[in-house]
Parts: sequence; structure tokens; C-alpha cells
Amino acid sequence: MGFQCTVVTPEQQAFDAEATQVILPTHDGLIGILKDRAPILVKVGKGSLRIDLPGGKSERFAIDGGIAQMKDNKLTILTKMAEAENQRKSE
Repeated sequence: MGFQCTVVTPEQQAFDAEATQVILPTHDGLIGILKDRAPILVKVGKGSLRIDLPGGKSERFAIDGGIAQMKDNKLTILTKMAEAENQRKSE
């Protein structure tokens, strides 16, 4: 059992599912988010967002700034851009 993770851009909701771990680029380095983490509000940086899913798979997005909030086992990431890495490779 993990926590809810949602990634939102001005154009769309890029991701909304259960995650077991999220590795998030912040303005001053990487931060790992796990279930039952204390509430946090952080400035998001530019880089690769990794979302680990139940069952051992993961999703990766290129993101570009914004904010992230973890509260009550819900992680919400608001960013200017979230592009799935597999989409970038196919272009």
C-alpha cells in the first residue's frame, strides 16, 4: 500500500495513481517521498521525476519547476511541464 500521487500541468493531469516512492527534483537537490511522510511543501526544480509504482514498475517524467505538497498521504505536484520520458524517446 502506497500513497496517492498526482502530477498536474496547466494543460492536463499528467499522472494520477498510487505510488510507493517518488524521487522529486527540488530547487536544491533530490528528495524522496514515501508513505506516511510528514507534511511538506517544496519548490520543484527542473529534472527527472521518478514515480515508483506497486509491483516494481516506475514512471518517469521530465518536469520544469513548480511546487509539490505532501499531506495526508497525497502528493500533488504542480509543474509548468511534465513530459513522459517514453514520449520524448519516440519523437
